[in-house]
Amino acid sequence: MAQSDLRPSKWVGLTVWLFRLIVGATFIISGWSKSIDPWGFIYKIEEYFNVWGLIVPREMTTALAVIVPLCEFVTGVLIAVGAMRRASVWLSAAFMCVMLPLTAYIAVADPVSDCGCFGDFIVLSNAATLGKNIVLSAMIIYLMMRNDLVKGLYITGTQWLVATGAIIYSGCLAFFGYRYQPLVDFRPYPVGSSLVYNDEEDAMTEDDGLYIYEKNGREQSFTIDQIPDSTWTFVRTEVEPEADEASMLTVTDGDDDITDQVLDGVGEELILAVIDPGLHYLTKARLANELARYVEARNGRMLAFVAAEDEGLEAWRQLALPEYPVYSVEDTSLKELVRGDAGLIYVLNGKIMWKLNFASVSHDAIHGSDNDFVSVQSRIDGRSFHMWLTLGLAVWMIIVYLLNFPHKILSGYLRPRSPKIS
Repeated sequence: MAQSDLRPSKWVGLTVWLFRLIVGATFIISGWSKSIDPWGFIYKIEEYFNVWGLIVPREMTTALAVIVPLCEFVTGVLIAVGAMRRASVWLSAAFMCVMLPLTAYIAVADPVSDCGCFGDFIVLSNAATLGKNIVLSAMIIYLMMRNDLVKGLYITGTQWLVATGAIIYSGCLAFFGYRYQPLVDFRPYPVGSSLVYNDEEDAMTEDDGLYIYEKNGREQSFTIDQIPDSTWTFVRTEVEPEADEASMLTVTDGDDDITDQVLDGVGEELILAVIDPGLHYLTKARLANELARYVEARNGRMLAFVAAEDEGLEAWRQLALPEYPVYSVEDTSLKELVRGDAGLIYVLNGKIMWKLNFASVSHDAIHGSDNDFVSVQSRIDGRSFHMWLTLGLAVWMIIVYLLNFPHKILSGYLRPRSPKIS
């Protein structure tokens, strides 16, 4: 058989590359969105376990929340660039052997609101997730039959460097997301947003809303800059959800909703959010009281939001002995506010300035002579760090790609030459 007969047709090559890019991009986004927020994936895994009545140690759940997204991300990168053509496609097929039946079960039984495939970055309905996985599975089956026929971007000797770069990148995202906070925040309370809901201010922001007018029996919505002429009749005003929706964070003291009194948006506040008020928190109880004294010395105040009510909250007070006000907040709201078993949120005049996993705070960070704890944390920009980390991966991929050419050049010079016939 001639060598040309082994080459794939142009359409096969185009189809393989199209499927590589679609499957690879899906795995990359899925792995990235969960690697950047490992705590969010931990909560989702535990939600599954609770539905199934399973009791799994947190250590195992944490390992899954780091390893699974890392494998997804690396698999996606390898497929997208055509590296490790057999191993990457078979690994993606192994993922789908688990995810396709799982999402089919979720679509039918509806045990959770969404599968968490893309974290908080993209939320799909259970039916849409099943449809996505069916299409991906069909593409992966095609790649299993044709992927070997189409070369990738990297030569065999450098493909392990591609995988290494992807592993380091995903590992760094998971480390910072677990130890501190997600480098990019897709939740309702990102850094820079307001934690205070002010009825009077929001009543004045109807410019953000829509004005409904009627003409000839047909209603149409207009913004403040598009108000029609007098031939239209005004019907009503509809305020957009972003301007009208109250804070989902509800602070209670007993049966009383005291959100407006506690979150007044005045001055400097350090909020301790205790999502898991278990006994393990007590190792940090003394540090929390030191933080309260530190903030009071700055003419600010510290308060705690604890995911417990009534007797549970009182028991936590007696064990932790807090020197600051303690209130009850529902645990789902706290998980949206900050990640970790317990977290710190620094609020200045109602605006969230930074957030931090309380487990990463040490005694020296507060009392160190050279650093001011609040100021140091205020200078940290997770988005910039994520941008530089992503740029570093892109540069690494380009450098590894350039290693293709010395190999080709040297192989041309080192290839044995046939003697000339005179």
